[in-house]
Amino acid sequence: MIKDLKEKSLKVIFEYGQVKEIPEDRYTNMSYPKLIKLMKFRVDRYTLTGFGHLMIMHTTTKMGMELLTMSFMPSECVNLPYLLIDAMTVKNKRCVFVEYYGCGNTELNDSRLKDVYEKYKNLPDYTEKDNWYIRERTSYSMIKSGEEDELINMAIDSIKAYLKSVSDATVMKDYKNKLEAFRNRMINEGNPSSATLKLILKEDGAKTFMEKIIMPI
Repeated sequence: MIKDLKEKSLKVIFEYGQVKEIPEDRYTNMSYPKLIKLMKFRVDRYTLTGFGHLMIMHTTTKMGMELLTMSFMPSECVNLPYLLIDAMTVKNKRCVFVEYYGCGNTELNDSRLKDVYEKYKNLPDYTEKDNWYIRERTSYSMIKSGEEDELINMAIDSIKAYLKSVSDATVMKDYKNKLEAFRNRMINEGNPSSATLKLILKEDGAKTFMEKIIMPI
């Protein structure tokens, strides 16, 4: 599922038409531990003109778990929520999270995103442990399990609606401060990737990774 979702996502993203790949650096290929390499990470980054930044991290493990994280950061301060898509497969388990964070904004260009929610809201919910960021998600976020094809379609339709919304989005002058405040909470209060990033990069390195790679402003 992960490979298929990644390929289809990139197709939609490049159809956006104003995408530039950021050159590889020391974060592009990582592993943990470095010698045994139980976990391998491939990190690709892009700039999207008129929107901001995108990071795609593909994680494979010796234990059979495979993960895909896509971080859509509206660093040009257009009035779209921050979008984080997480997908996971392990044994027979399949789940996809489409997480929207308003970061304190009340006037977001999100009508298309709500339409996608209405289309997929009846897919089975995935049960997750409570955490502070769950309460910060918009009501049209989708945390779902179920059939592979449905989950892929949900993610792809979400990306299509999100990028289409850039065309009639407007810039919010105070959004930068709100994005920075939310990013600080993700760093200081924890996020789904915190433990893993700290294993690989230590605490200071994990903070830099959040600021420069996952959520650049």
